[in-house]
Parts: sequence; structure tokens; C-alpha cells
Amino acid sequence: MGKTLAKIFSTILHPLLLPTIGIIILYNSGSVLEYLPFQAKKIILLVVVVSTFVLPLTFVPFFIFHRVIKNVQMENARERLIPFFITSALYVFCYYLLLRLGAPQTITKFILAAAITVMVLFLLSFKWKISAHMIGLGGLTGSLIAVSFRLGVNLEYFIIAAIIVSGIIGYSRLVLKAHKNYQIYLGWLTGALVSTAAILLF
Repeated sequence: MGKTLAKIFSTILHPLLLPTIGIIILYNSGSVLEYLPFQAKKIILLVVVVSTFVLPLTFVPFFIFHRVIKNVQMENARERLIPFFITSALYVFCYYLLLRLGAPQTITKFILAAAITVMVLFLLSFKWKISAHMIGLGGLTGSLIAVSFRLGVNLEYFIIAAIIVSGIIGYSRLVLKAHKNYQIYLGWLTGALVSTAAILLF
């Protein structure tokens, strides 16, 4: 895999897009969520897109201008702290909004799991540079496994797809020399374990 292709994969499956992708999967999971009114689906998806993708991205130019981060890659573990803290706060805000809107419990737990995963990433970043891509994909995979148990639905194909994509993105991050092997593996396992536990235990 060349660096150009690795960059494309890393951009297309940016960690901030994963909550939105997860909600779309839940809408097509063969569960009761598939039968939500279209208007309700649209509002929930809009809240998730704005809170977990649009708003975190809007802070990036601000962070660069004030030299909180050097560039969007955030190569230094320390410079990731403020962006990850802000992102986790926005994820919690998204969870709160969905609760107020009366969103289905499965969806609110999915977003809560994502918020907790980002909080863990923030805490780990005090000591290590863990792959945000992999912790996000591990979180998505773990959440889908937990939801399949919770709702008693077969998400086998989505789970397999998430694992395959995890491998592709993990390899892409290595090609780009953005992370070392252990940062890839530890990120994915952390995301998978934290999100699975968050959905099954809360």
C-alpha cells in the first residue's frame, strides 16, 4: 500500500466520523431501530453529526492558530490533550441531548460508549500516544458486538466488516509511520473493551 492510498483511507475513516457511521449501521441493523419514524431518525442523526463531527472539526483552525497543535496530525502526545478533552466534552453533550430528545436507549448507550472511549483516550494521552483511529474502530467493533447481544440481532456482517476495515486502517497508519505496532494494537483493544463494557454494564 502506498502512502497516498494510506492517507485516503485514514481520511475517509477519520475517528470523528465513526459515531455517525455507527448510527447509520444501527438504523439498518434489523432491530426495532429500523422502524423509527423517519423524522426521528433524521433528528438523531443530525444531533450526532453536528456534535461528534462538525463541532470538533470547527475547533481545529482555532487550535492551530493559537498553537495548541502544530498540525491536524497532532504528532505529539501532549498536544492531543486539549483537543481530546474538548471532543470528549462534545460527545457527552451529544449524549445529554439525545437523552433530552428521548432517543432509544440503544442509541444513547452507543454514544455514551463513544464518549467514554474518547475520555479514556484523553487519559492515556498523558503518558502514551495511542492511535485515535484504532481506538475508534475498536470502539465501533466492540459497540456492535455489545448491541448484537443487547438486542438479540445478528450484526455478523457489520462486525466482520468493522474488523477488516480496522486491519486496513491499522496498516495504513503504519505505512504513514503515524504509530508503532503496539500503539495500533493497544488502541484497538482498548476501544473494543471499553465500548463493549460501557454498553453491557451501564
